Amino acid sequence: MAYSDLREWISALDKAGELKRIRAEADPILEITEITDRVSKWGARGHCGPGGPALLFENVKGYPGAKVLINQFGSERRMKLALEVDSLDEIAARIKMFMEIKSPQGLLDKIKMLPMLAELGKFFPKEVSTGPCKEVIKKGDFSLLDFPILKCWPKDGGRFITLPSVITLDPKSGKRNVGTYRLHVYDERTTGMHWQRQKHGAEHYRQQMRNKAAEGAEHPLIAALDMPKVSWSPVAWRWQWPSVPIRQ
Repeated sequence: MAYSDLREWISALDKAGELKRIRAEADPILEITEITDRVSKWGARGHCGPGGPALLFENVKGYPGAKVLINQFGSERRMKLALEVDSLDEIAARIKMFMEIKSPQGLLDKIKMLPMLAELGKFFPKEVSTGPCKEVIKKGDFSLLDFPILKCWPKDGGRFITLPSVITLDPKSGKRNVGTYRLHVYDERTTGMHWQRQKHGAEHYRQQMRNKAAEGAEHPLIAALDMPKVSWSPVAWRWQWPSVPIRQ
């Protein structure tokens, strides 16, 4: 993985001249996204190409000590920086290579396949006993309103967490699914899940509701709000403003 955490990614953007730090106070309700909307529609300016720079708001109104990184995948150059490639076509070529693997015909073919198989082995998730995500655990005193979650448009129903990784389990097979479904913040403990009927997460939910009606089973679900950058780079284009709150 190219970057171990969000801070390392911000440092890489800064060194590449792809980051603009905004120290003036900005409101997470409409103002941050309005500024980003204008910047993201820029043509090439100075060192940055079309799409403007990534923006790091360092003085968020009502949230002392918090920062918001936005427009981080708003240009082809930053996408290539995140994926550590010179061309986005390199990713397609790698996927095609793995899809066209043929059964080895002899010992020499098997030996030639060893490096590829070793790389494939790195793709699967590894279970660990702990990690940085467990350094701070809040339960009874937790509130979503502690984070500068953005309201993007004047007629939106409220604030939305726009780039979570929502993890569900298929009740039948036990297989994991990670989807990017927006979360509509209702209050400090409640969100509405925005997933269309055809999405895997929605089908897992419907199946679990059937199981609950029959057996009283609960539906396990996790929403991760700060996943490694490369893990959701391919889906970042789907949302206009992927935003990540940062706590110092």
